Amino acid sequence: MAVGLAGCGDGSSAKPGADGSGRSPATAPLDYLAAQGQAKKHSEKVISLAQVQQALQHFQMAEDRWPRDLNELVKAGFLAAVPVPPSGQRLVYDPASGSARFVRVQP
Repeated sequence: MAVGLAGCGDGSSAKPGADGSGRSPATAPLDYLAAQGQAKKHSEKVISLAQVQQALQHFQMAEDRWPRDLNELVKAGFLAAVPVPPSGQRLVYDPASGSARFVRVQP
């Protein structure tokens, strides 16, 4: 009776950076800090946009119209300040639909 054994691994190499990512255990702390910084920026952007959208909804319910611009939300007391967009982006508001979003600035 013959018994054949197949490989038990997933076929990947155990070498650092062998997956083509260029990552290694030596740079893991820096990779972690970079990822943490990116996550922080993303969450700040999401929270800022949620605050603007909530202020827009409250303004619309109170005034039965959308504000002419985001500064009107501040003047009416629905928003403390217009959020500063992340680097390389800008905050775009459409008064016709009452929608706000961040968009990338084209170089």
